[in-house]
Formats: sequence, structure tokens, C-alpha cells
Amino acid sequence: MSSEERPLNPDEAAAASRLDVTILWHYAQLGLITPSAEGYSDDDLAELRRVRRLHQDLEFDHPAIEITLRLRRRIQALQAEIRRLELALLVARGRLQPWRPAEQQEWDEAEWRNT
Repeated sequence: MSSEERPLNPDEAAAASRLDVTILWHYAQLGLITPSAEGYSDDDLAELRRVRRLHQDLEFDHPAIEITLRLRRRIQALQAEIRRLELALLVARGRLQPWRPAEQQEWDEAEWRNT
């Protein structure tokens, strides 16, 4: 979300993600979507679009969507931990100065493009 744009309220986020507002509330109650007090950000909308695609395109039911989103977040956390440990190993071996960024490999999100 650019600095000029304001976060969206639940009705606006539901319209932007083409979901029913009750689904937004349901996923917020489950802790899968965590909008700020100000509203839904671009990251929240991307996650809601994933929910819609999982449900409409892959015909996942809500428990399967919940599991998929939780697994995706866990994979992202594990990838971040791997990057942190790789950097620590390089520093420990003297191959990288701690203040110098290392080349990072990013997760390929081709299947999650926003539409």
C-alpha cells in the first residue's frame, strides 16, 4: 500500500478481494488474517486473494484453506531461519563480515501472483 493510500475497512477489503465480509471475519477470528487496527493492508488483501483462489480455483474447503495458509506461513518462517543460520555460518567461518549483506535466495511465488 503506498503512503497515500489508507488501509481498507472490512467491507472495502471484502469487495477488493471479491470475498464475502463474513469470510473476512471468520479468518480474522481464526488468526489467519490479522488486519491492523486501522484496517486491511495490501499484504492482507493478498492473503485474502489467496483464500479466494484456494476456495474457488482449487475447491478447498475452509479447514483445508486454514491448513494451507498455516503451512505457507511456517514454510516462510523456516526459510527465514535458514537464511539467518546460513549468514551466521558464513560470519563464523570468516567468509562474510557481519555488517555486509549476503546474496539471498527468494522464494518463488509464481503460483501466488495477485490477480
